[in-house]
Amino acid sequence: MNKLMPETTLEKIYLSSIKFLAPLSLEKTYSTIVQEAAKLVKAQWGSVLLEQNGELKRVYSSIPLKRQIKHRKRGFLYRSFKTDKPIALSAKQIAKVHPEIEELAITSDVIIPLSSQNKSIGILSVLTKREQSFTGKEINTLILFGSLASLAIRKAQLYDDTKRDLETRDLFISMAGHEIKTPITTIFGYTQLLFNNFHQGKKLKGEWIDSLFAECDRLKSLVNDFLEIGHIKKGSLHYNLKEYSIKAIANQAINNFSFNYSHRDLILKDYISTNKDTAVVDHDRLMQVLINLLDNAAKYSPPDRKIMLILKSDQLNFIIQIKDQGIGIAKKDLPKIFNRYYRKSGDSHRGLGLGLFIVKNIIEYHHGSINLHSQLHKGTTVEIKLPRIKI
Repeated sequence: MNKLMPETTLEKIYLSSIKFLAPLSLEKTYSTIVQEAAKLVKAQWGSVLLEQNGELKRVYSSIPLKRQIKHRKRGFLYRSFKTDKPIALSAKQIAKVHPEIEELAITSDVIIPLSSQNKSIGILSVLTKREQSFTGKEINTLILFGSLASLAIRKAQLYDDTKRDLETRDLFISMAGHEIKTPITTIFGYTQLLFNNFHQGKKLKGEWIDSLFAECDRLKSLVNDFLEIGHIKKGSLHYNLKEYSIKAIANQAINNFSFNYSHRDLILKDYISTNKDTAVVDHDRLMQVLINLLDNAAKYSPPDRKIMLILKSDQLNFIIQIKDQGIGIAKKDLPKIFNRYYRKSGDSHRGLGLGLFIVKNIIEYHHGSINLHSQLHKGTTVEIKLPRIKI
């Protein structure tokens, strides 16, 4: 590994790495890495596995097998990944561990660790079925190529992230334009009606004023959401932490709900001792959380269904649950429901998909947690846990 490589080998590696200069998708990057690695050492097949949530996941493979190979956490791939050292396997070692690929007549497998910024990110596996096993020179070639491949993967990931962010930005601008335009158009319409009737001496209709107030309130909420997102991204969202009664804040949220949804049936179930309901929180932020969640419960459940707000506690936490008997959330949407700008599939309600993202950030600032349990057509339960100890 310390020996200088011949210029021709370096030239081959250079020519291979040139292909990574152009912007490539992640899939194209993985396939190019395997193709170029195989070409450099005259191999037949290869795979790229990357670390995801503590496990090595196969992101690309050219191995012609009907079913995917299962890898043991104590196997050679994980050993190379954890030690950041290459491993060369003989045909006998491969057949012992993976008899299912014996039909391919593989003679050697080289496992090359991939790393970025001194951190292991995955491995590159290159296999050959030629008569000779990989030489030391070829392994060194793959080690050097692996460094360039790691850079290519990181570059492709950043490119993919940027592309996704731009798509999200464009979606947000489009949604924001539509959402703001709607209440402004309505406000302008009702204002024009009120203006004309007032100057003509006609009676002003109360429902026009009610609708005007509701649209102004919705526009204010949208603008507040925009401002909150900006503060969260900058880490400058202001908090004023003091000791407050959880019961008192819950009751204020209920009063707010009753004002906006006078026709809805909201039931409070309080299991917290009166003299043991104090937590260190930001009063206005926690109110914002409860109002947002109660508003969602009202929007996504039929008018004749009850909504429940439950207060409980255990040794460590205050527990706040909001239950509805509404349309529920599909299983595929649950992992993304707290993402910024995300709106669940089939959602016909107006909004920018910012509410739950903001709620989650507020609860996490309080060192709490928020979880959502839901079943389609059966309802949703949102559970908040806030620490009883001082923050």
